[in-house]
Amino acid sequence: MEKMIVLNHKMSLEYDQVFDYINKINAVKTDNNIVICPSNIYLDSFINYCNWGIGSQNFSYRTSGNYTGDVSILQLKSMGIEYSLIGHYERKKYFNETDEIIHKKLVLCLDSNIIPILCFGETGDIDDIKKSLDILLKDIAKIDFIIFAYEPLKVSKDVTIEQIRNDILSIYDYLFTKYHSRPNIIYGGGVSNDDINELLSIDNLNGILVGKVSSNADKIVKVIEGINK
Repeated sequence: MEKMIVLNHKMSLEYDQVFDYINKINAVKTDNNIVICPSNIYLDSFINYCNWGIGSQNFSYRTSGNYTGDVSILQLKSMGIEYSLIGHYERKKYFNETDEIIHKKLVLCLDSNIIPILCFGETGDIDDIKKSLDILLKDIAKIDFIIFAYEPLKVSKDVTIEQIRNDILSIYDYLFTKYHSRPNIIYGGGVSNDDINELLSIDNLNGILVGKVSSNADKIVKVIEGINK
């Protein structure tokens, strides 16, 4: 079954590295669905020259106005952006984004027919996750269009596949029972070459979200081409 591999470059790559990265990622051999989220300043290059899906890392919860440095959802839509990360923990920690702000972004994304990759679950506590999801999803009708990226922060070598499996099952069951949705869930709590295939074998897990290492073309190509082998 095809999986989604989301690559969050964060604040990586310098301009003279961009096209080397694009050439290498274009040549990757996989039947899975790759979505690349580069820095905003490189979105145009990736849209025009990359063969894979392209997403933004962020956008403003305002649609227009005098907000120097911000990017609007309308600007992203006009470029042909297909996806956008929303609610990443780093946006909460360093830019004070609340669940209410993230909810506004989620509404804008869905209204613009851009697929939201909604990050959540950094505490790893299922009760906290449910409360947060209820705020994020309030009055949202198109839940089936959301990609839910579960990103617990307290991940260690001691965390087992079985524990991750139980978390995914709890989240899936909650969204299915309360919101009548069969959610598309991906995992971003730390992924290695050693466990990626076992991780992706978890029922109701549709893919992975990879962080900074995803901007290293040689490493990420090996990861992607190692899936299902």
